[in-house]
Amino acid sequence: MKMVATSLIVLLILIGVWIWFHFTSIEPVTSFYYEKLAELSDLIDDDQWRRAGADMQIYHDKWDDTRNLWVYFINQNDVDSIDSSIKKLVSFIKNQDKTMAQAEIEHLRVLFNVIKENECLSLENIM
Repeated sequence: MKMVATSLIVLLILIGVWIWFHFTSIEPVTSFYYEKLAELSDLIDDDQWRRAGADMQIYHDKWDDTRNLWVYFINQNDVDSIDSSIKKLVSFIKNQDKTMAQAEIEHLRVLFNVIKENECLSLENIM
């Protein structure tokens, strides 16, 4: 009976940590990037490259901090995909390539949305 109780307690602790991590890290970060990337898209539409570059540097620095935490909890392929996409976007903004920058912004938004869906607490993700 002790084994069942111990297993149940460990399971509840793991689910609690999962919920805590989702609502304190994943949800705020993915929402932040989803909104800020839309604003960045508007800046690029208006050919405000200097401001877009400055904003992208802020987002890149914030991602570096987030990445250092997420690398332990999130699928490494998802984290690497975001890294790659951010580096491409920085390059496209630097070169003022509007079409490619817009496409990469949408790709990044999808990547953040995928992480949000994959890490949410749902029956599908538990099984």
